[in-house]
Amino acid sequence: MCGRYVMAKDTGDLADDLNRARLGPVQPPAFEIAPNWNVAPTSTVPILVERYDDAGELLRELHPARWGLLPVWAKDMTFSSRTFNARSETVASKPSFRSAAKSRRCAVPAEAYYEWKAQGAKKRPHAIRSADGSPLVFAGLYERWKDKNAEARGESDPWILSCTILTGPSPETTDDGVLSELAALHDRIPLAMTEEFAAQWIHPGEKTPEELEVLLEQLRGEIPEAASGWEIYEVDPAVGNVRNNGPQLLEPTPTLWR
Repeated sequence: MCGRYVMAKDTGDLADDLNRARLGPVQPPAFEIAPNWNVAPTSTVPILVERYDDAGELLRELHPARWGLLPVWAKDMTFSSRTFNARSETVASKPSFRSAAKSRRCAVPAEAYYEWKAQGAKKRPHAIRSADGSPLVFAGLYERWKDKNAEARGESDPWILSCTILTGPSPETTDDGVLSELAALHDRIPLAMTEEFAAQWIHPGEKTPEELEVLLEQLRGEIPEAASGWEIYEVDPAVGNVRNNGPQLLEPTPTLWR
């Protein structure tokens, strides 16, 4: 699962990071999002998309999106509080996601994400991130939803861009390494991508049901390679309260006497 993550860099630095990670060239972003070490569902987050401009040129761009997908038929924005994750096994058929899965695929960059490990009656939060500091790039979907009440609130643009992060089963492995740590942490995992697969995932165009199933199977198979350079460590329980924020949330918590 992925219910909290970190995106604390400004959009310019994020674009530079994606370019260095061979996920560019990313167009200079035209927006800013406040640094956030405790991103929660319904927050505004950056997503990476590809599109053709009016001249037919393929552009790779960052855009601000609400975390929690809003299908076109959603009655109001509260719907997004339960669509921040999408199970990759059912995303092609579930009404909330199937339209976006066909043709509106994106990447959701993150610096780290949090997961809670059950130990007896307690759940201990852990951070997962790339050991070398490179961005994590999760497979996502996006939608554009029209808010019918925007005009009544005096808002000029009624359109809301929203997104979800795809998840899959944690990797099965007998190796004593990060993959086994991930499996022990939780039975589900946000589906991160290598830079090569990310380029394929976000490329614009509609997929047939058969093509989509092949792509999703390949996506689930990406995890061993994408996660091979990750590190996992315990963090302070304060991350469990969305009102808490700041770089201290990502700091390792000493566990010797706990």
